[in-house]
Amino acid sequence: MFLITIQILSAQTDEKYIVTSQTLNVRNGEGTEFNVIGKLSKDDKVVVLEKGQSGWWYIDFDGIKGYVFSKYLIVDPYYGWEETNYRSGNTSSCENITPKYDYEIDNYLRVNVGSGTDVVIKLMKIGSYYDECIRIVYIRSKDTYDIKNIPEGRYYLKIAYGKDYRKKIVGSQCYVKFMKKAMYEKGTDILDFNLTRVGNDVYQSSYELSLDVIETIGISQDFKSKDISEEEFNN
Repeated sequence: MFLITIQILSAQTDEKYIVTSQTLNVRNGEGTEFNVIGKLSKDDKVVVLEKGQSGWWYIDFDGIKGYVFSKYLIVDPYYGWEETNYRSGNTSSCENITPKYDYEIDNYLRVNVGSGTDVVIKLMKIGSYYDECIRIVYIRSKDTYDIKNIPEGRYYLKIAYGKDYRKKIVGSQCYVKFMKKAMYEKGTDILDFNLTRVGNDVYQSSYELSLDVIETIGISQDFKSKDISEEEFNN
């Protein structure tokens, strides 16, 4: 006779979760028959140390370690997202583009941002085979910023509006996003930064744009756009 032992393994983790019920008992074992050793309240944040297959998870809350039923926990949406404090004109050092400039051209795109939200501008150059992001710029609410020395070409904008801009590194990939009031647009206007040559004279174009969000509606002066998803903005 052979004795077969079946072992139920728990997945080890250190993820942060939020309590969704008004109160949640912390017990010293996996089940309601075990003693209560602590109580959690709605919106408390806990660290999940192990995820048992029975639905009872082993957690740590300010040094109190025990088991709670996982039905009453949701993933903390801020987990792993690092707070940023960029000034206008800055971008995350981990952005996955190489900014391009032409210092022989003294042009600019001037962006005026209202008081509703901060914005992130992606300047997209239209190409024969694919479009290329040549500049990513963060601009704080109530600020004006000039994106300068733009290489010749035809461009459109991708714009993210929001508050609480954060970044996260997953493997070697950098992700950035607004955590609050986020919305995304793609401009349908084409900005032509090609030089115009008339005889010996060379003329260059510059543009000015005003952006704001009022009651979650993105508006701008004479700027045409359409709503896009977060995924499309990041592509």
